[in-house]
Amino acid sequence: MIRFDFSGRVALVTGGSSGIGLVTARAFARAGAGVVIAARGEEAGLRSCMEVEAEGGRALFIQADVRDEASVSRVVERALKHFGRLDFAANCAGVGGDMAPLEQTNQEVWDDVMSVNARGVWLAMRHEVPAMLGTGGGAIVNMSSIYGAAGRAAHHAYVASKHAVVGMTRSVALEFATRGVRVNALCAGVTATPAMQQARQAYPQVVQQLISQHPMGRMATEEEVASAALWLCSEGASFVTGAVLPVDGGFLAA
Repeated sequence: MIRFDFSGRVALVTGGSSGIGLVTARAFARAGAGVVIAARGEEAGLRSCMEVEAEGGRALFIQADVRDEASVSRVVERALKHFGRLDFAANCAGVGGDMAPLEQTNQEVWDDVMSVNARGVWLAMRHEVPAMLGTGGGAIVNMSSIYGAAGRAAHHAYVASKHAVVGMTRSVALEFATRGVRVNALCAGVTATPAMQQARQAYPQVVQQLISQHPMGRMATEEEVASAALWLCSEGASFVTGAVLPVDGGFLAA
């Protein structure tokens, strides 16, 4: 992984107890940042916090539900109280929903996917941005997907929610472009998360078909996605805002 220096800075990672979120949290900590891990599951969240600390990092776990504004507000307030500032945020909390023909789409599933993936990012930014403005500015990375820039048949809620993340990212980036807060999105391709590895065992042909649509012929690693997120928060990306960066092995170029 690329080396960054975020000494004295603080990063908040939603969905930080597993997958890309956890790897991103660990990467921030290795770069010297204090890390706030926000996630719904207490056991997994505490375990993630211990993993960061075992590597010499500084971490705080806060149980949170990004669908609920009071919960999101509490996360940011506690982060500021504990670390005194907020410089970066990686909004990684998300759910996949299910795939179904349009006429069989389940409204409860639709509502849940949209509430986590879209409303959750919106609520997070509503509270992260003021905190960053109060400590001199910062950078936010929103986790979208290749399906935030492309369609996929019968995956309606997920595709809609990830397109919403891209739209919100651009809108908020423009609003705060002159005020010191940069906002960008990552469109990750199929990534070798634990959940995807489980899917590969259960549905090998489906996952292999997805992989074959990536010109590089493989999944991304979680570290590759996390490295892109950290770069977007770094001084190396100081003139980058409102960008939608594919980390997709060429999927969107094909």
